Amino acid sequence: MLVRYGRYPVSKSVFDYGSALGSGIDNLFEDLLIRPWVRTQSQNPAIDVAEYEHEFVVVAEMPGVKKEEIKVLVQDGTLTLSGQRKGQVIPDESRWIRSEIGSGSFSRSVELPMPVKEEGITAELKNGILRVVLPKSDEAKPREIRVN
Repeated sequence: MLVRYGRYPVSKSVFDYGSALGSGIDNLFEDLLIRPWVRTQSQNPAIDVAEYEHEFVVVAEMPGVKKEEIKVLVQDGTLTLSGQRKGQVIPDESRWIRSEIGSGSFSRSVELPMPVKEEGITAELKNGILRVVLPKSDEAKPREIRVN
């Protein structure tokens, strides 16, 4: 039987843990204070989709977007919300300390589970919330059949 012995420490020294903690704290401060802030939020709006008996309702967060900058399109069973979110402008001699509000073009598509009446679709933007109501087509609505 061959037994091999090596020089491997059974546990780390207290100084090893202290060194790791120190470098972790250094990295945290570097992330918070030294590195420039960059945009981290997605530019695409968050959405909720609900189904009711006679319609679908899509609600999208669009703070700072004007209704003239939003396009609502229904085509081939897909709802697409697109537009442009303008960014904040600061003077040339200024700099961003933190910039998380997304700007630029956005587009968000939702596949609809059944046909809708395209002529009955309504969209309303109020307080930065877009609400799109898509009435179900008559073929898609449930029908009760009377048994004779």
